[in-house]
Amino acid sequence: MRVRVLAAGAVVGALAMPMLGPAAVSAAPAPKGVLFVEGDSLTVGSSSAIKANLRSDFRRITVDAQVGRNTPTGVSRLGAGRNASVWVVALGTNDSPSPWAMKKHVNTVLKRAGNRPVLWVSVWRSPAYGKVNRMLTSMDRGSSQLSVLRWDLFIKQHPRLLAGDGIHLTSAGYQVRGRMIADAVRALLAER
Repeated sequence: MRVRVLAAGAVVGALAMPMLGPAAVSAAPAPKGVLFVEGDSLTVGSSSAIKANLRSDFRRITVDAQVGRNTPTGVSRLGAGRNASVWVVALGTNDSPSPWAMKKHVNTVLKRAGNRPVLWVSVWRSPAYGKVNRMLTSMDRGSSQLSVLRWDLFIKQHPRLLAGDGIHLTSAGYQVRGRMIADAVRALLAER
C-alpha cells in the first residue's frame, strides 16, 4: 500500500476546519464494520476526534489507549479488537527507538490481524525515531495489509500543534491528529 501522507491542501483543510465534522462535509452511507484503535497518551488525547470523525463510517469504534502504554503492552491487548474489521495502531512513543524491535511488533500485529487492514501511525518523539519511521515506511511499501500514516512528517512541519514537552499536543493538535487518522482509515478502506 502507499504511505499515508496528506497533501498540503488536505493539511490546510484539516488545520482550517478542525471542528467541522464529517457529516458537514458530505452525506455518508450507513455505518458498517467495527474499528479498533490501540494506542498511548496521544491516542487518549485524540480519541474523541477519531470517534467524531468516523462515527458515520463504523457501527462501533473501540479505542483502547492508556497514558504511558508501550508497544509490547499494546500488542498484547489486540485481542480486544478481535471483532473489528479495521485496526489502527498508534504506539511507539514510549519505546526505545529500535527499528528491529518495532519490526518484530509490526509483524506480530499483521499476523494477529489476519485479513484485516492495519493503519499504523508513525512516531514523533526525537530525531532518533527517524529510523523506526523509515522501517515502517519500508514495511508499508511491501505490504498489501499495512498502511502507515506519517504523523512524524506532518508534525515536524506544524510544531505549533505540539504542547510544551514537544511530544504531546495542544487541544487543536489532538483534533487534527484525530481527523488525519480518520482520513487515513477512509483512504485505506477505499483501496480495498
